[in-house]
Amino acid sequence: MNRNHVAAMFIGVLVCIPLLALYQFGFFKSTADWFAVLFGRAFILPAGGLKRVILLQYGYYTVMAFVSAWVCIEMPSQWRRFAFLLGGTFLTVTFACIMAMSGVLFEPISGSLALWFAGIAGIAVGGSVNGYRCHVMRGYFVGRLSTRQFEELVDQNNPAKMTERREITVLTCRVLNHGELASGIEAPQFEELATHFQRSISEFLIARGAYLDDCNARQVRVFFGFPLTDEDHARHAVQVAAVLRTHLATLTREIEQRFGKKAQIGVAFSTGPAVCGLFGVSHFESFSAVGDVIDFATQLCALNVEYGSKVLLSARTYALAKDNAEVRPMEMVSTVGSSQMSEVYELLAEKGALPEPDMRARDAFWQGVVQYRKGNLKQAQESFSSAAMEGREDAPLKYFMDRVDLALKEKSSTAKETTKHSRKLATT
Repeated sequence: MNRNHVAAMFIGVLVCIPLLALYQFGFFKSTADWFAVLFGRAFILPAGGLKRVILLQYGYYTVMAFVSAWVCIEMPSQWRRFAFLLGGTFLTVTFACIMAMSGVLFEPISGSLALWFAGIAGIAVGGSVNGYRCHVMRGYFVGRLSTRQFEELVDQNNPAKMTERREITVLTCRVLNHGELASGIEAPQFEELATHFQRSISEFLIARGAYLDDCNARQVRVFFGFPLTDEDHARHAVQVAAVLRTHLATLTREIEQRFGKKAQIGVAFSTGPAVCGLFGVSHFESFSAVGDVIDFATQLCALNVEYGSKVLLSARTYALAKDNAEVRPMEMVSTVGSSQMSEVYELLAEKGALPEPDMRARDAFWQGVVQYRKGNLKQAQESFSSAAMEGREDAPLKYFMDRVDLALKEKSSTAKETTKHSRKLATT
């Protein structure tokens, strides 16, 4: 329950208690008698006359008090608030007339008083500095942050802090074969598929503390460490990504069952500095971030296609979260427009979550990668063979084994050509 709901409930209680006391002291009895005479002159009433139902009066003004307080707190436009109060008053009077024609005496004064008193109190709360800030920020962040994080952001009361250069962790989740899916099924089906992907991934990540930056038919991108400052953003991202692996497996099965197509979904995240702030014009404004860290996350996500991996992370992310993650190395890659090389890792699970056989396979894989980079191809081949687990497909392992086999063939071919060339020279 958020702050506005609590305020609405508090206002509702404060309004209902005095009204209940007035009923107990008979304040509304004369009012009800006056309306009974008025209804008798204005309408043709049932033969038995009008019967008063006190519980209906209690229930109506209680509901109106809570609803009016909540609406007037949540609604940002002042004229709409007063339009709601006037409309509510009209409906209350209309309801009293309808009940009279049905043989029930219902006086509209108590309900109208509850409506206006709670509404005015709600306007006062919603029009405060905190309430105004909440209304403004809701347009930027509702749907992009969890309710708890949104309340924390409003409480900070420091909008300038969201415009700065800071280190964040970017997580990108992409449908790697979206082009194939778009051309392989009808447009309405692909629209439904894309919507299902977007909703499933974005809701999963938002609920776990991420900020939704971009969401389209191809990918979902979220930030950790923005807009709320989080020193452990990389560790939190790794923890979320480890759980996301299971969620993606379930989502892939759902898509295949519903649409008859297998979606290839890859995840990657990287950590680095970015310029954060409010970007865009008019209705297209949104809080976002700009920097190489975002482009690198996108680049890593695309590498899942080449390796056959599920979740990749950058060296900086691993350095910050190595005590919380089980990984294995992939390759050294460079960012777009830069010659600087960076290590890439595949996330396997949270720290300590790998079974013993998987740990041994991971260590053998790691040794194989190290030996392959040193050029010890035979040893690398043996290590990769040791990393294979019976009955389990391992696309990244196959990728490196194929690379080693190709390198061995090229080395053998080169050796043969060298020997052949040496013999020719000797004969000459």
